[in-house]
Amino acid sequence: MRDSLLQRARRKLRIVIGAGPRMFQLPLGVDMDGLAILPALVNAHDHLELNHYPRSKFRPCYGNAREWGEDMNVRLGASPFRELRAYPLSDRLFIGGLKNLLCGALTVAHHNPPHKELFRREYPVRVLRRYAWAHSLHFSTEAEIAAALRRIPRGSLFFIHLAEGTDATAAGEYARLDALGGIDLNTVIVHGVGLTPDNVSDAAPQVRALVTCPTTNRFLLGQTANTEAWRAAGGTVWIGSDSRLTADGDLLDEINALSTADESAVVALERHRFHLPGLQHNPDSDWIAMRADAVMPLRRADLALVVREGVPQIGDADLMTQFRDVPSVPATLDGRPKRIHRDLAHQMRRCTLQEAGLTLQ
Repeated sequence: MRDSLLQRARRKLRIVIGAGPRMFQLPLGVDMDGLAILPALVNAHDHLELNHYPRSKFRPCYGNAREWGEDMNVRLGASPFRELRAYPLSDRLFIGGLKNLLCGALTVAHHNPPHKELFRREYPVRVLRRYAWAHSLHFSTEAEIAAALRRIPRGSLFFIHLAEGTDATAAGEYARLDALGGIDLNTVIVHGVGLTPDNVSDAAPQVRALVTCPTTNRFLLGQTANTEAWRAAGGTVWIGSDSRLTADGDLLDEINALSTADESAVVALERHRFHLPGLQHNPDSDWIAMRADAVMPLRRADLALVVREGVPQIGDADLMTQFRDVPSVPATLDGRPKRIHRDLAHQMRRCTLQEAGLTLQ
């Protein structure tokens, strides 16, 4: 059966995968001619409970994200933040998961406490579970960071916002974390805008990765991390969406921000695909389909199909109806007709928050 499915897939599909064709399980009779199939995306940085907030800042530009955080904290008791904070945590987390599913990011690293709702079977995406984290050198104490470093699960990762700024404080954070013993192969640096050239040459070969969140960094700080210098020094770059409190929207917006104008969407997605250590699952069961000739910028409505654990969750209406064993309901995403898995639609109806641009019919 697997051989016949593979032969059929090669006949019917234009499969564009970096390492060459690979098989995704497709029911017989599903016609996906003219589409490209790629592994689902990985989002290396999100605050999943903050995606129902409006994009917010209170100065034209900040020298350091700590200034933005302090500006934000003093306004949490005022509208609209007071009302938005009052929504149930489970609903706020669901919106963050739904945001990622709709753009094809089916694996997410959450940079906040590991709420139990994130690991329930029905949560829309898979969330990294075995890791350690600290917020930052400003909003976490050195004792808290040292404790987090001691709690890193074997073979897993430590995430921290670092050098999220352009001022002298940001430039000094790498040395402070190094003094705490936080620079090694477990470490994932998030943002890194203020890393000095010496920091980059020292850190890039040592830490696991630098996570860049370009639309957040440009919005708050006016510039992004120097990912070219990081790669040139031997480092690995991952991409995160951050939350909608500061970012353009979702992970596709971040990929758009880092992609060249003349490359296809398929090539752009391949360039920014990576594996997140510490996650146990079959990567072949999570995939997305799109037109093979799609161009940048790519938007979530452009995805023809999003499949999690082998089950289509949302897709173009004419494609979803070919999966006869998948119950789905009609919907509209950013003006385009879609169909959504019935169970996911049920969760949407129960949620007290709504995802902008997505309506069920």
